Amino acid sequence: MWDSVCGLFIAAVVAVCVHGRVLDEGIYRDFWDQPPASFYNRLKAPLYYGGYSEEEAEVPEALQQVVGWPVASRERHLGQVGGLAVDSKGRVVVFHRAERRWDSRSFVGDKMSQSLGPIKDDVLLTLLPESGEILSTFGAGQFYMPHGLTVDGEDNLWLTDVGLHQVMKIPRDSTTPSLVLGTKLEPGNDVSHFCKPTDVAVASNGDFFVADGYCNGRVMKFAAPNGTFLAQWGHESTTGMSPPGEDEFLVPHSLALIESRDLLCVADREHARIQCFDAGLNGTRPGQFRKSFMPNRGTIYAIEYDPNGDVLYVVNGHGMDDIIEGFTLDLDGNILETWGPQRKTFDEPHDVTVSRDGINVYVGDIGTQPTVYKFDRPILHSVDPQLQTLG
Repeated sequence: MWDSVCGLFIAAVVAVCVHGRVLDEGIYRDFWDQPPASFYNRLKAPLYYGGYSEEEAEVPEALQQVVGWPVASRERHLGQVGGLAVDSKGRVVVFHRAERRWDSRSFVGDKMSQSLGPIKDDVLLTLLPESGEILSTFGAGQFYMPHGLTVDGEDNLWLTDVGLHQVMKIPRDSTTPSLVLGTKLEPGNDVSHFCKPTDVAVASNGDFFVADGYCNGRVMKFAAPNGTFLAQWGHESTTGMSPPGEDEFLVPHSLALIESRDLLCVADREHARIQCFDAGLNGTRPGQFRKSFMPNRGTIYAIEYDPNGDVLYVVNGHGMDDIIEGFTLDLDGNILETWGPQRKTFDEPHDVTVSRDGINVYVGDIGTQPTVYKFDRPILHSVDPQLQTLG
């Protein structure tokens, strides 16, 4: 009897400690009548080994690529993928550069080359989540060098264009901006200018944050609804090989707002780290340093928070070992899993986003053959509903 009890105890401890992987030998049942949607929430639940077969138990699987998504389309000419996001209906919005590529001739200093006008083709695609088929396109003649894309809780689009040096809000079901911040084609470092802004994060009250960006190395906060400037912090890195300061950025490239913790995290790309600060949504002063993550995975290109599992999805760039991959972090900075395409590796992943139910993760790759990847986390459900209730 004691051998059996000890065996069950050891199996349960091991299952909790494997960071997102359920042992093939271990079978467990949650204590919930209905299992939670999130894989990571499930790992936080009490585990019970009841002698069921693997077919009878609900076993979460690792994040894996959905091969064949999106379907091939003659209508799609996908350029360098600057940003992507998922709306409330699960549709994937892609902000890409069509025929334009960012290369050594694109800018003269920080200004867009005068030989380049607006991109002639549509640069915003909306894709159906099931197949990746194109639902709609727009944006021709409006953008110069697309970069960041965020969809807020009301399905408004927030865009950054590093060529225009502007941030735009496009309301749901519209194709024209209702709010534009920054001066067209004019870089600067005061509160009315940006210099190659990279990303936007939007709070539920409408306040928003801008990562600015390739030149200024700062984060700015603005108030809803008109974009009134509220605060800024950070500066461009000048330390060279010395350890950078807490708010010293070398390309703040991506933002992730964790509103439940009043936390704004910044992908400090070339410093290969994630810096997190008070967001100032709960009476705190925005920009106060809270924590830092150093995953040791090379440059950090994009981060996305998933409240379903309380985790960050991250994609990196070239580093010391040139291992380019996606990985999942808990909010203590532990790597729970790594993931990527089947039968090959990412080329240059530039952005990552997650569906609102936490099931699907998407990555935009900006490499020589620009691509959007879809990943999901299949769940095997119990064939016997009575097994979902214990006790």
